[in-house]
Amino acid sequence: MIRGADDLTDSSDGAAWLVNTFTVNSLLNLGKERLGGRVSVENIPSGHRWLTEIMDAMMQGRKLTVGYCKYTSESPELLTVHPYALKESQKRWYLVAYCEQRGAMRVYGLDRIRTLAIVEEGFDMPEGFDVDELFYSSYGVYLPEGSKAETVILATTEKEARFLRDLPLHHTQREIAQGEGPRPVRFSLRVIPNRSLVMDLCSYGPRLEVVAPQSLREEVAQALGDAYEIYKNQ
Repeated sequence: MIRGADDLTDSSDGAAWLVNTFTVNSLLNLGKERLGGRVSVENIPSGHRWLTEIMDAMMQGRKLTVGYCKYTSESPELLTVHPYALKESQKRWYLVAYCEQRGAMRVYGLDRIRTLAIVEEGFDMPEGFDVDELFYSSYGVYLPEGSKAETVILATTEKEARFLRDLPLHHTQREIAQGEGPRPVRFSLRVIPNRSLVMDLCSYGPRLEVVAPQSLREEVAQALGDAYEIYKNQ
């Protein structure tokens, strides 16, 4: 669930980002005329227009019907879901819910929801459910689905290490060693590898090397190799 303001602490980075975002957005709206042309923000399609209705349904313990359009679909599918939690990841909002049609928990990007309605029928929350615990070992918004976390070792340049210290890849990131060579700084993550992690690691190019596990190293190498094949003949 979204945590209340009373639960915020200096270490609640995600909640603090949420509060700061709403505060900054309010200030920008109030000062739009006076600050026009002096402040630039990204236009991120987060689907925030559904936040109020979803939070209302969560507080009332009522089901939702949503018209959800996957990236692989041309038209939305009507689903009945139990809204368990809201999660923000990489500046996008997601609904974590139990889907009656699928008979399982699913994650829905709010920007892919085309229609949404609160229904009269209620639902029971799983006892002890905590969205942070659910995604503790996950990377991004991939559900763990029985997978186990692995220790990922990364080697990077000193310059890139400065960025990773300020903006860690994952909350489990730890700096474990400094040595020599082109990528002397090593970090460890305790995470379930997935496609989102592979894509992010590839974005660093030669500045970051996957040392372990071997399976992840090979997957990143394969993805970078496939990209090279596209560009090598120019």
